[in-house]
Amino acid sequence: MAEQHDRKREQRGFTLIEIIAVLVILGILAVVAVPKYFDMQNQARLQAARGLIASAQSQLSLGYANNKLNSSYTFAPATECAKISLSNSTSEPATLACAGTGNSITITATVGTGTSLQTATATWNNPDGN
Repeated sequence: MAEQHDRKREQRGFTLIEIIAVLVILGILAVVAVPKYFDMQNQARLQAARGLIASAQSQLSLGYANNKLNSSYTFAPATECAKISLSNSTSEPATLACAGTGNSITITATVGTGTSLQTATATWNNPDGN
């Protein structure tokens, strides 16, 4: 009988207070970390849209240079923007639009859907000004 009583003393577990303290700490961490996580997702979408704009600006510059070097090459902003590969993910779709002619082309990129939609806009200016 004494042997059984000693075994029970050796088996120790967490007290209710310790378990509650750990749960409270985990709850506080969740309250702080979850909003940060969603904000990071939105920032990533915005940076992806800005990356698309940079790609479009590069492609427009390449198209413009091709037109200057080869008179048979037709420079059309919409055609140049269509050459950029976009994500075809259903959860994070991306779109890119180039509008305008002449000196200034407006580029609009969107990434995401619904309330997580992030949009960025920029312009590309013709180096010659014409």
